[in-house]
Amino acid sequence: MKVADVLDAIDASFPFDHAFTGDAVGLLIGDAAMPVAGVLVCLDPGLATIARAQELGANVIVSHHPIRFNNHGYFNISHVVNTYPERVLSAALTAGIAVIAAHTNVDVAQGPRLYWGTKLDFEHIGPLPGIVSEMGFPRQKDTPEQSDYYGELWQVHNPRTLNQLAAEIAGITGSCVRAYGEGDTVVKTIVTATGSGGGRIAEAQVAGADLIISGEYGYHAALAAVESGLTLIELGHDLSELPLVKFIAEAIHTRTALSNDKLHIEERPALWRSISVGTEALDD
Repeated sequence: MKVADVLDAIDASFPFDHAFTGDAVGLLIGDAAMPVAGVLVCLDPGLATIARAQELGANVIVSHHPIRFNNHGYFNISHVVNTYPERVLSAALTAGIAVIAAHTNVDVAQGPRLYWGTKLDFEHIGPLPGIVSEMGFPRQKDTPEQSDYYGELWQVHNPRTLNQLAAEIAGITGSCVRAYGEGDTVVKTIVTATGSGGGRIAEAQVAGADLIISGEYGYHAALAAVESGLTLIELGHDLSELPLVKFIAEAIHTRTALSNDKLHIEERPALWRSISVGTEALDD
């Protein structure tokens, strides 16, 4: 089994040509003809992940997030001491580890798009329509583009308040979530989007949604959303996208001959933790 076989398995489930223009997906470093000793699937390909792959005897890392978020040419080895992406790629090269990214081509696939709404037992309406702005007035697009397939629209079976739904999600994730807006607001129509949902606030408003559930927004985008009457639940970018790691691993498992003991999953990166002080939750 070669690295190319892993690439083919991912491409069969999540076609690389579905990735957004300029996204750094596919084989970022390594030899496609190299035999595969083991695969580690993760959210981010950091230095600690490379060390973990070496411990496991894995010589292929498949990450959801690329180490660089553009595909502008080669990396410059002279910049290794200055830039984190080049340090990671250099460490992978030194360790003989191939690095593959499956990013927005996974984000726009049906299974990942429907994960959170299905998990929360919402009723699916369809993809969140894209918008165009003519004469300063936004309206839904007549013909969606590939990049519009980011965000899903749902109806809630049993409407509940923002605080109730936030508490439910916190129970599922085992971590604190952040709610924006009045806690007693009853939410009925919801948008889900993994990763960064700030870019879909205008679309959610045009679609008549009450709430967006996503990984992160950015302060000013959240402020504008709340001032416009929209509520938000923020899971954390990593927590919202961890389920996508299992989608990628399942594609490799079902479409290659790699044995179970050679396929590994990094369950949750240890980048941050929640610290409680009395009844207040602080993000560290």
